[in-house]
Amino acid sequence: MADIVKFPVMLRRYRTPDPKTIPLRPWVMRGLLLRKQITAIIAAGGLGKSILGLVIAWHLAAGKNYGPFRCNHGDRYRVAILTCEEDPMEFDRRMAAVKKHFGFTDDDEEYLHIVNIDEPPILAQADKNGHVCATKKLAEMEMLLGQYGIDVIIIDPFIEIWNGQENDNAQVKAAAAALRAVARRQDAACMLMHHVRKGGVTPGDIDASRGGSSFGGLVRLAFTLCNMTHESAMSFGIKSPKGIVRLDPAKSNYTPPAEDAHWFKFANVDLENGTDGDNNSDRVGVLFPWVAPGLFENIGFDTIEKVLDAIQTPQGIGHERYTFAAQAKERYVAHPIAELLEIDVGRAERIMKCWKKSGLLYEADYVGSKSRLKKGVFVDGSKRPSATAEV
Repeated sequence: MADIVKFPVMLRRYRTPDPKTIPLRPWVMRGLLLRKQITAIIAAGGLGKSILGLVIAWHLAAGKNYGPFRCNHGDRYRVAILTCEEDPMEFDRRMAAVKKHFGFTDDDEEYLHIVNIDEPPILAQADKNGHVCATKKLAEMEMLLGQYGIDVIIIDPFIEIWNGQENDNAQVKAAAAALRAVARRQDAACMLMHHVRKGGVTPGDIDASRGGSSFGGLVRLAFTLCNMTHESAMSFGIKSPKGIVRLDPAKSNYTPPAEDAHWFKFANVDLENGTDGDNNSDRVGVLFPWVAPGLFENIGFDTIEKVLDAIQTPQGIGHERYTFAAQAKERYVAHPIAELLEIDVGRAERIMKCWKKSGLLYEADYVGSKSRLKKGVFVDGSKRPSATAEV
């Protein structure tokens, strides 16, 4: 009887399944952590990525939502934390501060685990030929993750757990792939804290990550953590941006792009561990979700009506109408908004965009100076606050 030849490659016709039968994506924390995949938090040193990871770990253990990120049906998750930068005492201070600030319990703590690895904590290593392979320590860690049923592994930072050339794309990809392979085999989510390259960081820029660009291609979700700028603080109407940071999606294959940043603020937690009678106890900064002030906070309807009157009947600009174009200088419609509301131009521009999106302000043709046809900003009277207010 002749041997049957089997080919390793096959071609079959595709048939779309009933959408209702397709399993849900395996989110651990919706929008942030997905089983079998890597999430990267990219930030400069000292911005709070380490404390952010610990806060997230506690919320996962308690099965509680954290800001915009949601746990599935309040399920608790077992979390393993590998920290390479902080000594054990400082780690304890931070964990205690998070527990105290959010009111977590000893029961929540039962779901938290620490990964202890002898120095150096190398999980992937490049040989003399530049090939990166998983180490025995990674294999041992994976075995323990399986034994303890770990759902999420948090590693801080990525650069400390592999040995190779960080500007070599092939090596960076291989090191991150070794961690992703563990996550896939263990059906766990992996969060990597990653440093940024030198220079300024643009919020949401995946290329801000340190080392080879292949890192961004391998992780499934990525976020940048940046300080609030003075310009942003002014646009929100707050005096100082100190202690406020923004988390922006830098890569998100499974969630729609966020229109606005996720904001967090540092709370100064007193550990009350000082000498009796002395005010010398340790304090630790802990990040909690922060909601920016409302766009129209402390702005009354009467004031808004005055602004709209000024836009509808402009004065002092040669009988020309205002425009949405910033390059028009004095005719830029954000200027009367800023002047009459006594706010900065950044916040005025946000209000302008809001009114434009709602249709309260719209652009139309008009006859300007020298009988020329131009485009200008008009007010839709039917959408004024006075017209829409309930009687």
